[in-house]
Amino acid sequence: MTLAGRLDRLRSFPRAPPPNHDSAAVKSNLPDEDVQLQQNILAYHVAHRPDSTVFGHAQARNLKLTELFVRTRGEGVSRPSLQAQADSSRQRPEAEKAQPSPDDLEAVTVCEFLVEEDMLNVHGVLSGACAMLLIDIGTFSALFALGAVVGIDPSGVSTSMNLVWHAPAFRGTTVRLVNTSLTLKPRMAAARCEVGMHLPAHDARHSRS
Repeated sequence: MTLAGRLDRLRSFPRAPPPNHDSAAVKSNLPDEDVQLQQNILAYHVAHRPDSTVFGHAQARNLKLTELFVRTRGEGVSRPSLQAQADSSRQRPEAEKAQPSPDDLEAVTVCEFLVEEDMLNVHGVLSGACAMLLIDIGTFSALFALGAVVGIDPSGVSTSMNLVWHAPAFRGTTVRLVNTSLTLKPRMAAARCEVGMHLPAHDARHSRS
């Protein structure tokens, strides 16, 4: 079966509504159609559709894909270098044309969301359960990005999550999820998420990621 055939299910997802409707707004080294596919996949998994009653939709609907890169594994490219890649023509890596093993490549995605009132716990900070939901969705965005290049649909369920919290996120904070694929196999996959925060300009609280 061709790569396109293996991804037919994902390509059948409806087009993403805002905030994931504009592929040109995403920093990436992939073609626009690949970026739009990842936006559609993200919107599908937060059930972002009219009258959605899926668990967590109200809190995850504004999760936005802002960066998407697929690169050779072990390159060790820094974040500024990754951003510079987005200024070049958006083309798939040369290795992709030969449909390499997922062991040869890694995907990095960045997703952002704003902490709002209905995401807070009784202490007035981002609920741990809400954060876990968003991190879960964020990490598999990297797996779907890599899967689209190597022809593997990583759809499934999360079987294990290991989280370490360093600081609370208050209402009005923009949370940034940097997701990196670790391994991708037909029956098992793993990814890492690093969480950073940007406080509102008027907020004097100190924060660290």
